[in-house]
Amino acid sequence: MADRDLKLNSLSRYSKESPLLILEEHGHCEVPAGCGGVVLRWRDPRAGVPLLMRMYAEGECTVLLDGQAPPAARTVVPYGEHVLGFVVSGFDPAYLVLMFRMANDPPSRGVSRPVTPFQVVTAADGRWRYTVDDPTDGTTDGTTDGAWARPGFDDGAWAGLVHRPDRRPPDDPKRDLGSYRVDRLARDGAVGLGVPDEAGAAAAPTLWIRHAFTIGAPA
Repeated sequence: MADRDLKLNSLSRYSKESPLLILEEHGHCEVPAGCGGVVLRWRDPRAGVPLLMRMYAEGECTVLLDGQAPPAARTVVPYGEHVLGFVVSGFDPAYLVLMFRMANDPPSRGVSRPVTPFQVVTAADGRWRYTVDDPTDGTTDGTTDGAWARPGFDDGAWAGLVHRPDRRPPDDPKRDLGSYRVDRLARDGAVGLGVPDEAGAAAAPTLWIRHAFTIGAPA
């Protein structure tokens, strides 16, 4: 602690550290801190991993995490098994339906100790499963969306989404707000996914998509 010895009239007397908690420093672009402001937050790494979600979806899309709507775009997800669920309607099966990335990117201003990188991105690997048949079976209760969007559900009869790189052309090319999101997601490793040509989903008004993932506990 020699380098932390307190000195009279020194700012070091206000410095804080914890052997258990992580100190995050968020810039004003991440939180409503005012122009040039910052927000400091202590986080318990034993509670889980703070993951920031970014996505692009055609049509209307509802996002679920373990059967419930996430409380915020950046949320702490506990260690263990989880399921991402998406309910997409109003899509064009000839184009991509979904691009998604969820990762523990550190705050723009930094953290007090290194974190282990973790991310979930859309990929044409057969693990992003979908169905056009309503899987809720009347099990929705207003807060959850049925067993299909939670761990333990058997999606063996569901099909895998395929790579669809092309977006549906925007109605107004001069106001193409989706291009930035798609380009950023692609830079971060996300792949545009859609339904196979032979799926016959053109007449289906809705897709239910699920992806199971696991966050391993730290050693």
